Amino acid sequence: MTRQLIIALTVAFVSVPGARAQSGHVAKVLIALENVWVEALVQPDTAKLEAIFLDTYVDTDEGGHQSDKQATLAVLKSGDLKFKSIKLSNMKVYTYGDAAIVPGLAAQDGTFKGDPVQPNIVFTDTFVLQKGMWKAAASHRTTAPK
Repeated sequence: MTRQLIIALTVAFVSVPGARAQSGHVAKVLIALENVWVEALVQPDTAKLEAIFLDTYVDTDEGGHQSDKQATLAVLKSGDLKFKSIKLSNMKVYTYGDAAIVPGLAAQDGTFKGDPVQPNIVFTDTFVLQKGMWKAAASHRTTAPK
């Protein structure tokens, strides 16, 4: 069921050329995928995240540390990273053929190894369309300005 949900949310048959903000089908699919992603972080549901991330996924956190897909999943499985809530806002979708970026804001409540995570962040997620499915290639976060 989870795999079917992800497939349903990520299948896109339209590649929109150009670098412009999108408000159509692709934007709806990617914003829905962003919401599935944060729900999976809060639950945590690493099976959903496994389906969302490319095998070559790279995560850059607020401190500038980079992790690959397996390390990102491992920190959730171990319980070192725990989220109570994540609320996304101000997302825009920019497409470039079979690639897209989604910048936005997130208000989050959680801990990493017992210390509070940054409560407000700015993020940019990068997606690629492969075999009709949008997959996360990278995520970069930084602390939001005050």
